[in-house]
Amino acid sequence: MWRPQDKEAVLREVHLREWRARVGRRTLAFFRWLGSALVKGFVAMLVGLKNLSAKTAHDVEVSRLLSQRYDKLLQLGEIAYSLFRSGNLSWTALAPLCEEIERIDRQLEAAQNLPLQVVPSEATAMEEQSLGTVASP
Repeated sequence: MWRPQDKEAVLREVHLREWRARVGRRTLAFFRWLGSALVKGFVAMLVGLKNLSAKTAHDVEVSRLLSQRYDKLLQLGEIAYSLFRSGNLSWTALAPLCEEIERIDRQLEAAQNLPLQVVPSEATAMEEQSLGTVASP
């Protein structure tokens, strides 16, 4: 029920309502800023993880090729030494292995010179769109 109030009580009530409205607006602005900052942080983290993933995949490929090269060189050395001990050292027996090592060397050089490839996904596009909508208000 409404009861009559004096001027000071009415002014106090008006000031209290204005203060509550200011606090509400500031709180809402803070939560908008916080949401925007969180989204930006998550997007930056995802971009970093994608770059790290691409770097790791690149390093794994280079390591695989180096391992293949090492295995072939080891095999070539064993065959060359066994042919040398038997006295039948010939280029025709070693040429296929040398060509295979050369092929692996070309692949290795190409893999080392290849820039990192980060494949954009649909989720990244959606995150960037959500970043734009959250940051705009």
